[in-house]
Amino acid sequence: MKLKKLAAALFSMALIAVSTASSLEVDEDEIRRTGDVGTIQFENYTGPHSVIETADAITEIGRGLGRQAKTNLSAAGTYGLYGKYTIIHAIDPNEKNKFDADILVINPNATVDHIRNLRRIIAGYLTAAYGYNASDASTLATFVTVYNAVYRGKMDVFLSRYKDVVTKNLTEDKCGLSTKWNEWPGKTQIVIPLYDINGGLSTIDTTAISDKNVIDSMREKDDRGIDERKNLVDIKEREAEDAAEKAQESAKVAAQDADKLKEQQQQQSSTDKTAQDTQKAAQNAQQNAQKAQSDAQKVQQNAQKNPDDKAAQEEALKKQQEAKALADAAAKKEQDAKAAQEEALKKQQEAEEAEKKRLEEQKKTDELQKIADESAKKAEEEQAFADQKEAEAQHERTEIAKDIQALLDDSLTIAETNTVIGLKVVDEAKDLSQMVKISATDGSVVRLSPVTVVHRRVIMPVSGQELSELSIGSKTAITGDNTFYMAICGDKSASNNSAVKLCLLDSGNMEIQKETVEIVADNSVLVTDGTNYYCVIQDGTKWVVGKYSKALTLLVKSPVEVEANTPITVSPKGVVVTASDGKLVLLDLNTLDRKF
Repeated sequence: MKLKKLAAALFSMALIAVSTASSLEVDEDEIRRTGDVGTIQFENYTGPHSVIETADAITEIGRGLGRQAKTNLSAAGTYGLYGKYTIIHAIDPNEKNKFDADILVINPNATVDHIRNLRRIIAGYLTAAYGYNASDASTLATFVTVYNAVYRGKMDVFLSRYKDVVTKNLTEDKCGLSTKWNEWPGKTQIVIPLYDINGGLSTIDTTAISDKNVIDSMREKDDRGIDERKNLVDIKEREAEDAAEKAQESAKVAAQDADKLKEQQQQQSSTDKTAQDTQKAAQNAQQNAQKAQSDAQKVQQNAQKNPDDKAAQEEALKKQQEAKALADAAAKKEQDAKAAQEEALKKQQEAEEAEKKRLEEQKKTDELQKIADESAKKAEEEQAFADQKEAEAQHERTEIAKDIQALLDDSLTIAETNTVIGLKVVDEAKDLSQMVKISATDGSVVRLSPVTVVHRRVIMPVSGQELSELSIGSKTAITGDNTFYMAICGDKSASNNSAVKLCLLDSGNMEIQKETVEIVADNSVLVTDGTNYYCVIQDGTKWVVGKYSKALTLLVKSPVEVEANTPITVSPKGVVVTASDGKLVLLDLNTLDRKF
């Protein structure tokens, strides 16, 4: 049985996850954010659409915005201002310790009505603006939407965590993302936290968008969000690897800068000693000059003392000789003093030049010190970031392993093959219902269909060879149940792009797997002859009967115009309907032409 294969696969995944998880724990205070939240369950419009856009066309909406933003990521800017969607690139390098952000605004004229398509737009933006690959962008988009739903309207959280350039663009009634699709247009400001606009894989802050509240919410899903969580763990592990490599490169640069600083410090020391020696020499020269000047003055004074004393002839000649000697000595001392003064001036100039060079060397040393400090700090921060991401990844892998085991236990407890499909009324006024899967053992609800717009409380089981290709693509393969259900689905009043069509829903996840191109009357009946299916469809401005195969191929439509709410009675002799003029007519089974 396929259920046994699923159980075995889940068990293997659990063993692998447990064996690779380490005992390293993440600091819960670091990843916990403000407030507890309930389960995030997005309510999408799950009926048919009047205009069907391809997945690529929807993704291109985001890519277009991303290409505009990419032209100048280093500056704040607004893109797509008058379109259905606007991106506000809110960054401010001057404010520290809070997040920059991109804000996706869903404008009133937007038509997005399913979370899957909203995520495609966000993913397209991330690929075009920041170069993420499609897989990573899709994972990040999923977490961004859940993150914004968790913190919908919590302006205090955004004020505490985001820069002013971000929060000035937010309002309490619009910030974040409502879980109801019809509250998105004109009422949504999706905040995408930016860690580093040049950070490559780490451009988006994966820690913020996967905090405890977000993960707790994702764990409430039927599949516990395991695939998305594993994908984000993979991103975080690659972030850790990239950051570790950058840290190693920065450490090398820091070591080189430290060597340069050491060499400069040695040069600075030599320069300082030269400056000190030169200054000392200048001081000594100045002292010598001052002493020589003092000696010259004393000798001069002695030479001038009593130069005209001629009281004793015997001593006159002696006195004259002494006076001349003193005069000569004074002249010599004066010359010595002048020479000493010149030497002092020279030494002072040398000292000033040495001091200038010392200051220049000191400036260079200070600059190298700053560079070395910054290099070391960068290496430290990058390694800390790598350690943080690795710790988060290890922690989440452990939690995923626990959840895989829990899913395994659940799968062994509840076998979806022991279930029955039914309908639950969700809107009596519009006569709309929802498919449900109920346990045949105790009557408990096993699964609710996301499609809540089934008309007239009618679903018809469909199976057959012509559905084999569709079955392969359907998620029902995990249960082994390849039955589909035919139903008229849609709510034409839901949005400008909603419509009513004939649809095929799978029995696994009970989602629409195929829908008709033709519009079906919202009050049409749905009947079958056992092989084909009949309902009222739009043909230009009139209503006619359409005949479809099990695979929703339109086989034929009646040339006869009918009332939109006509009963359709199928018999071996023909199809009885009410024409637009109110008369009963019998149509040919094969051609749907009027028989009489």
